[in-house]
Amino acid sequence: MFLSRCVRAGFLVCLSVVWLTGCSIGDSTDSSGVGTPAVPGNTPATPPLEEGETNRPKWSTVEIPYAYAAMQEDVVIQLNEEPRLHSPMRTIVGTGPQAYTVFFRQPMDRSSVEQAIRDNAQAEAKREDLGYVEPLLTFHWVHDQQLHVLAELPKPKTSENEWAEYRLHVAGAKTAKGSPLAEEPPDFRALVMLPDQVWRVSLDGKEQEKITDWKVSYNTMMLDEDARFFLVSRYTRYCECDARYPKLHWLYDNQTKQLISYPGELLEHYQGEGEFVADRRGFFFATPPAGAEVPPSDTAATVKVDGYVYGASFSKDRQRLLMAIGTAEQRKDLDFVVYDLEAGKIERRLPGVMQGVVAPSEVDDSLVTVRFADDGQQVTFAMRESDVSYTENRYRLDWKTGSVSEWNPPVPADSWAGYAASDDGMYQMYLTAGLFKGSEAVADYLGQGFWLPGSHQYVYVKWESTNDRQESFLSLHLFDADRKQDRVLRTGLPSTFHLLGVSRDGNWLYVSSNRDLAASK
Repeated sequence: MFLSRCVRAGFLVCLSVVWLTGCSIGDSTDSSGVGTPAVPGNTPATPPLEEGETNRPKWSTVEIPYAYAAMQEDVVIQLNEEPRLHSPMRTIVGTGPQAYTVFFRQPMDRSSVEQAIRDNAQAEAKREDLGYVEPLLTFHWVHDQQLHVLAELPKPKTSENEWAEYRLHVAGAKTAKGSPLAEEPPDFRALVMLPDQVWRVSLDGKEQEKITDWKVSYNTMMLDEDARFFLVSRYTRYCECDARYPKLHWLYDNQTKQLISYPGELLEHYQGEGEFVADRRGFFFATPPAGAEVPPSDTAATVKVDGYVYGASFSKDRQRLLMAIGTAEQRKDLDFVVYDLEAGKIERRLPGVMQGVVAPSEVDDSLVTVRFADDGQQVTFAMRESDVSYTENRYRLDWKTGSVSEWNPPVPADSWAGYAASDDGMYQMYLTAGLFKGSEAVADYLGQGFWLPGSHQYVYVKWESTNDRQESFLSLHLFDADRKQDRVLRTGLPSTFHLLGVSRDGNWLYVSSNRDLAASK
């Protein structure tokens, strides 16, 4: 999720002050005990906030084992809610109290550390029109090399257009021997955003139910029409730019309400070495390194094929994989492969049938993953004509005949030909060409959306504005392709409203938003 500062300004940040029993703001307390050192960056997760009997958050301040002798920097500031996020860092956090642990390479003068953190936070907050705030800070020293910090935001802002950011920085602190730290030790910048939540909304727009209660925003993708599993991810870093920062990945089980962590990327389409894992719930991941913990699953299968996989996608029924394979240096004229997941072997391999080159990324020096679209009757895919051309060579596999031939969709040759098809394949919604019934044009492109299962009705969201054009908002529409009729299901939706999918019976929509959809009904 790359959010520009102007988009970020549209988020309503709900802020609250939580007063903690037994701690006052700015108190310094001590506890004893020394744990077994751990490797920096691989510390065990400690729940920073726990619910007490009075439903007020309790702050966990137990010692976190750490290998101080192995530290490369004077200080490491770690977000306890997700220990893989640590200084130097600028990242998104939730609106609730955030617990941090500060590790020091050498024993510190405690009062100088606390004063430095306060002074630096105040200095940032004085920068005009940049949205920085001075958090309310509570300190708890485990010993002279480990400090727990709880950061809470001041009272809620009055404007929906304001956002909040604060900085934890120890520049100016001194060691127990009186020596200053490096001029610019690593800092942690926390950007506070109201978390997106997943909702289910009835097709008529009259009912809505929030089904998650996440404390921080995730990028979310629905994997099945039963809304059982979702792929969720979180960028490790944030900036107002197009940088492709690494993500942390989870599988969310909506039945057990668990976020299941994986050691690497979880992908809808795969590109990489010929040995990887395909999980029939709808995602891929590279073979983990030795010793990595992978959640058990009876739907995951290890795939081994010769060569480099430039793209792998699931068939519509998720019983097969559709792949583009070549050597690691090849990049052109690839083999088209159908792989049977149940049998664990290649079912069909057509050498060199994918004529053309793999498209280079326009963002960095990587290659765009080759994708396959299966509508149940045919599989479509494309290659670039050459490195210097946007023209596509397009192909289709006919499931009945098993043959691959040229594919000629009603899309300009130099435009992307991706589409979403109705269940029976009669209608196709092309992002770059609009709605078609075979070769017959039906309507212009309507918007990002989904076909209702077993129907010719397309649900989508559309940007609209008031008559005076002073205010913009999203509306939810349903288009009947047979009748060419469009109707509004719900209007006045927030800019953070995103469609994720449709239930199997077509009666419920799954969406995400950081607004209370019940309140905006």
